[in-house]
Amino acid sequence: MKKNSLEIWEKSLLVYKKNSSEIKNLSKSIRYVGVINEYGRTLAGSLKSGIKPLFTKNQIRDEFFAISSFMKLRMRAKSSIGNLNYIILNHKKINSLILQNNKVIYYITFQKNIIPSILLIEKIRKIIMPG
Repeated sequence: MKKNSLEIWEKSLLVYKKNSSEIKNLSKSIRYVGVINEYGRTLAGSLKSGIKPLFTKNQIRDEFFAISSFMKLRMRAKSSIGNLNYIILNHKKINSLILQNNKVIYYITFQKNIIPSILLIEKIRKIIMPG
C-alpha cells in the first residue's frame, strides 16, 4: 500500500521529535533543541525541564526566520566552498549550535558558559544524519 503525503509528513515529524529528544539527552548543558524548516517554521522542539525560555513567541519566530534565511543564502556558496558543517553563535546569555540536514535545520542552545565540543557535535550529527 502506498503512503499518502500526510502519512509521510506525520512520520517525518515523529523522526524530528525523536531526534530532538535524543539530542537533548546527550548533555546536561543543552537548554533547547528545535527543528525548523527552510522557512523558519518549527517542526519539533523542546526546552529542557526547569529551564526558563529567553525568547518570546515573536522573538523565536524572528530568530528562526533569520536563521533559515541565512542558511538558504549559505547554500548558494556550497559549490564554491563545500557543505556547511555547523555554526556556533556566542551570545551573552546562551550559545547556539546550528546544523542542517538537507532543508531541515537543528537549532540547539547551551548554557552561556558552554561551547559544545567537537565530540558532542559529532554525536549530534550522527543522530540527525544517520548512515
